[in-house]
Amino acid sequence: MQKLKGQWKSLFLNLNPALLLLIVFPLTNCDKDPSSDPEKLISYLSKPSLAMYGDSIVASWPVEEQLSDFNIVKFATPGIDTNKILSSVQNDKNRYNACLYEGGINDFLLNYSPTQSQVDATINRQIQSIQILLTRCEHVVALNLWNIKFPWPTVAVAMITAEMKEKINFVPRIDTELMIQDDMLTDGNHPNKNGYYILSKAVREKFKPFFPILYLND
Repeated sequence: MQKLKGQWKSLFLNLNPALLLLIVFPLTNCDKDPSSDPEKLISYLSKPSLAMYGDSIVASWPVEEQLSDFNIVKFATPGIDTNKILSSVQNDKNRYNACLYEGGINDFLLNYSPTQSQVDATINRQIQSIQILLTRCEHVVALNLWNIKFPWPTVAVAMITAEMKEKINFVPRIDTELMIQDDMLTDGNHPNKNGYYILSKAVREKFKPFFPILYLND
């Protein structure tokens, strides 16, 4: 592995700068520029890109520390619902090695008696977003909802989770209600550092078969 890395390093260091730029640009699949430092450039190019779409859960995710095997792009704002997440998905035209979808709780803030039709509408927007992602992401993973506490919309979340298990079965799905415990939440909803660690581990496990580089840091 060290010999192979050295060969790649030698190749990049001896390339004409203009030619290097032409190679780097189409490979990044990301909206942030790679570093001009050769060592960092090699590291950057060796990582798969991961776009994450969602609400405050994704926005607060400590990806630099816990998902450093990926070049991360976040499309996430606290408080947004699945309508706005869908808009983010529709407006982003870039391509990625991997994508993650999360969202749904904010559709039902202060709504403690959701109807089935309301839940169905949320699921349909989730499905629409994921289907779009499948057209430009090599691999897509969906994150379902975990058990939350009042005053968050507990009934709606339980209904959404059940519907996701039934209808979002065309991409790998992380069933987080089996992983996230009460002591991993800061306010009955948002994960603490340990909760995010569990989520990050699950994300890596889902993508591992597709990206051999993820095995190197184990």
